[in-house]
Amino acid sequence: MKRKNIMILMISLSLVLLLGSSYALLRSTQVGTNPYVINVGTLQVTFVDSETEFLNLTDMYPMSDKEGSSQDKELSFMVKNTGNVDSYYDVTLEETSTNPEFKSVIRYIINNDDKGYNEPKTLGENKYIEVGGYLKPNESSSYKVKIWLDYNADNNYMDKTFTAKVAINSFQESEYAKDVIKSKLVKYSESSKDDFTGGLVAINTNGELYNETDFNQKIREYRYSGPTVNNYVTFNDELWRIIGVFEEENEEFVKIVSNKLLESDKIPFNYQISNTNYIIKTKEPFDYSQGVYWNKIEDGNAKLDWTTSGLQYYLNTETDESVENKGYFNYLSSVSKTMIRESNYYLGNIHIDATNSFSNYDNTILAYTHERDESNIFSDQKSRWTGKVALMYPSDVGYANLSKNWNLKLHVMLNQKNYNWMYNTMEDILNNGNWLISRGDATWAAMILGRSGSLGTSNYTKLDSLDDVYQTSFMYDYNVRPALYLKSNVKITSGDGTSDSPYVLTIN
Repeated sequence: MKRKNIMILMISLSLVLLLGSSYALLRSTQVGTNPYVINVGTLQVTFVDSETEFLNLTDMYPMSDKEGSSQDKELSFMVKNTGNVDSYYDVTLEETSTNPEFKSVIRYIINNDDKGYNEPKTLGENKYIEVGGYLKPNESSSYKVKIWLDYNADNNYMDKTFTAKVAINSFQESEYAKDVIKSKLVKYSESSKDDFTGGLVAINTNGELYNETDFNQKIREYRYSGPTVNNYVTFNDELWRIIGVFEEENEEFVKIVSNKLLESDKIPFNYQISNTNYIIKTKEPFDYSQGVYWNKIEDGNAKLDWTTSGLQYYLNTETDESVENKGYFNYLSSVSKTMIRESNYYLGNIHIDATNSFSNYDNTILAYTHERDESNIFSDQKSRWTGKVALMYPSDVGYANLSKNWNLKLHVMLNQKNYNWMYNTMEDILNNGNWLISRGDATWAAMILGRSGSLGTSNYTKLDSLDDVYQTSFMYDYNVRPALYLKSNVKITSGDGTSDSPYVLTIN
């Protein structure tokens, strides 16, 4: 078992020996009538702090183990796992005073979950209240502690002060990201789906909402759907969003997309691959802050094919640091690079009407099918691309909507923005157009998520009589939001998927 030491946070329990002719053990200055709560990593430690339940042993004198064990005064506290992964932990009673010899005469006993007190321990020999405690998410464990001064303590301990603290040392066993995410599945039936506000849902092989009452169905994938979802994850020290969990080659992988647009200072004006100079970012007079070309060659024809797209080359190539115009991979951390899975991206065309009547536009379910239809391409257009960093599919945007809208044509999703977590919470998604990996059929260019919120296609310039050759020279006002798949052995170590506590990733 691989364990990650998350945090040690000390909660003081002061045991003070008063000056004078008699011994006295007093509680700390934390006095109150209500419980107080302190978070420790993914664990929550609650100390019962009331007038009736606290350690307050005044006029204390050295006593036998029998006397110490039978006293009424005890400290009560509870450890609760408030995280999303199983937690292992140790609880210790640690001396903090400047008189370390004092702990040799401190005796104590522990009662865990009201199972009865154990045999007395000497702090100097054994500081552990609990060793190897284990809690599943939302589980808790309670403790009671009695402390006294050993019978053999003599006057050498007079006029000295002893303090100690309860310490919680928490460990989390990493879990595969795909399993942690799938454990958040929200089950709801067709009859109740209108009341659904958002979460991870299962989609059947027909591309529709999985109905848990129909056992003949099979789950195709898991996606976050609806206006309110907790799918935040930290990747490359940035905030990304989880699209869902998908299966390929009998393995499941998590797909994520950047929560923000690619920063302008990371996008070069041009990018040279194999002696071909691709124009990546728009120049004057159309020097928009993040305007990017899907595919534009400085001199020559550029096919609308993602496999030879300048944007694709830029996103997936790491250049030497001496190169002025660096590839996107240069901006990824070494750990992040190892997490990315080389995956198949399908390049089938989205069906739209060439006359711009919108009557034949795909809906979300059909878009998913057409994206993966390897016969649904133009001549010389590749049907799939295998690589690491890509863009979202149109269906990724559509499935982020509530299931009741998956049958709506993509271009009318503008009216359904309030039901889609991408529109509601992803940074700048409505202020700037976003490129998508797919292209439209007929004589249209690459697909976009427009500023207005609807899906459509970009402008193009036809360079010759061939239907499949275009120069995307007018595509200057759309932007880049990278999307990728994580390897199957990527794990989640902490976090709950909220924006304040995004999932934290690791890899073996």
